[in-house]
This record gives sequence, C-alpha cells and structure tokens, in this order.
Amino acid sequence: MPYFELKKDEVSFPPAYFADIDGLLAVGGTMSVERLLLAYNSGIYYWHYPLKHIKWWSPDPRIVLKPDSFVKSNSQQESLFKDFDIQVDAHFEEVLRGCQSVFNIQDRMDNNWLSERMIRLFMELHQKGYAHSIEVWQNNDLVGGLFGIAIGKLFFGEYVFAKVERADEAAMIYLIEKLKDQNFDLIDMQKESFLIPGFEYDEMPRLEYVDLCKENARLHPEDCQDF
Repeated sequence: MPYFELKKDEVSFPPAYFADIDGLLAVGGTMSVERLLLAYNSGIYYWHYPLKHIKWWSPDPRIVLKPDSFVKSNSQQESLFKDFDIQVDAHFEEVLRGCQSVFNIQDRMDNNWLSERMIRLFMELHQKGYAHSIEVWQNNDLVGGLFGIAIGKLFFGEYVFAKVERADEAAMIYLIEKLKDQNFDLIDMQKESFLIPGFEYDEMPRLEYVDLCKENARLHPEDCQDF
C-alpha cells in the first residue's frame, strides 16, 4: 500500500483517513516537540525502529479507555495501593529510564525501543508541562510507572513498566482515577508499550477519534494539564 513520505523541514501530516488498511499513514520527517504535538492533536502516533525511519500511524479503530466507565472497588484499590507508594511527576526521567530498562532489549531492537532522542523530546515535553509520569515506589525503589502526554482533556499513553508484580497495574489505576477526577474524556491506549492485560478497553472509529482530538485541540490550545 502507498504511504506519504514527510519532508524534514515541514511540520505537517496528511489527513489521518489516508492511512492504509494496517493504519500506516506516513514515514519520515524530523522528530520534534512541534511535530509530536501536532501528531497527538491529529489522531496520529509514532513508532520508530532504531536506526530506521519514523513511521506514523492512525489505525481504525482506535483502542481507548474512558476513565468515567472504569470501575474498581475502593477495597480493591486500597489492597493494591497498600503495597506501594505513588508519586506524580517527581522523578520523570527515572520513569523513562525504567521503561528503557524493560523495553530496550539488545537482541530485539523492535518498535518498542525508547531511544535517547525520544528521551530528550519527552523531557522537553515534560518541562513544557505536557508529559507526565506516575511513579510506583516500594522500599525506596522505583519498581514501576508510566508516562504519557496530557493535552486538554485527552491523555496519550506512551509507556508503562513494572519490575515487581502489579506495579504497572497500580500506576494505571492511579492514573485512571486521577484523570476521572479531572474530567478527562479518554486515555489513548493504542501503543502496545502502554497496554496491561486484565484491563477492559473500548474501540473508537478512527474518524470519531480524530474529530475528538481536533476538537480537543481547538478547545484547549496550548493547554497543559497540571498534575
């Protein structure tokens, strides 16, 4: 199937509905904070293999999680959280490094690889107030966590990791409850590096998802959420 090749000096994307049957929309382009933010706001996400071109995707349907529809009893949450201490945005880079330690497998350099270039870009997004982390601690050790991008009322999940059992689940539930309290509309769960078994996800048609992203960007220009 044909796809678009992006110019390095032009921050733009073709319409998401031009993606092929597998969801591949475009290849290439210079990775930057501006391009990443435009991608999130256009219903597009990236994968790129080490030493290869960046690939931009917009599959149909999209996998999402709606915080309002998530149900877990208080007793279940208390039972889970009692084993961990949870912090938010206190050690963002440590969460990125934790994700690297889990996903950067030397003999399997696949699209889950978290490169140093992306570390720098996510750090810049964090400094600008867009990127946020949930950190799970146990006995003063960082044992799990997640990070993603918050724009307006949408959260775009990037990576989640765990070094002990259920630390990733604790991070995800804490995130969901926090976003529910802040009236977020949904969490984008499309990237496999952000999926955890045992959670129920929804599917949203691509056109509906793209329209939601664009409307969210229109209503919340330059809107960084304070976690």
